[in-house]
Amino acid sequence: MAQTTSNAAQGLGQATTLASGFQFPSLHNFPPFYTLQPTASTWKNQSDLWGTIIMRYYRHHRLYQLDLDDSATNDQLFSNQRINRRLNSETIQAIVEEMVKKGDAEWDATSRKRRAIIYWRKPEDWAAMISSWVFESGLNNSILTYYEIAHGENSEDQEFFNIHPAVLQKTMDVLVKRGVAATFQGANFEEMGVKFFNAGV
Repeated sequence: MAQTTSNAAQGLGQATTLASGFQFPSLHNFPPFYTLQPTASTWKNQSDLWGTIIMRYYRHHRLYQLDLDDSATNDQLFSNQRINRRLNSETIQAIVEEMVKKGDAEWDATSRKRRAIIYWRKPEDWAAMISSWVFESGLNNSILTYYEIAHGENSEDQEFFNIHPAVLQKTMDVLVKRGVAATFQGANFEEMGVKFFNAGV
């Protein structure tokens, strides 16, 4: 499949564009792309390509959690009616496992590898973005709740608006570890507090 995949990636068929504006690469129309390839080198290439598509799709739609049992999202992402092909659940799981190894995803520990967070932007990058926003907005030296960061009026125009709780927590962990911020317990997750000390991240 390796040489054929290379040819397909260069333009086999027409790229599919969704109503949302997301455009799949032409490889999305290549039937063998939907079958887990038995050769290790070919599988690595295949899983890397699928991982890239997943990351782009999730970033375009501002999604964070991949659920293997979410048929609505998975039917759109992992199937192609034009060629009557779709990835099965086991192959999707194997692709996500490869993404986890590279740090592009993380399994929900309670899901038995049925749900994963997709890191289309790394927590370290979110940390830099949120820290910059805090200081540019003059919100440092005051305690912000997690809700204000993720859903507050001041953050409505920010890319991290409506960020997934698990990603936000990972981001706060980065900031605390770097000595940029301290967190405070709240009655629930959204009422958790964070105070920023300085601008350097």
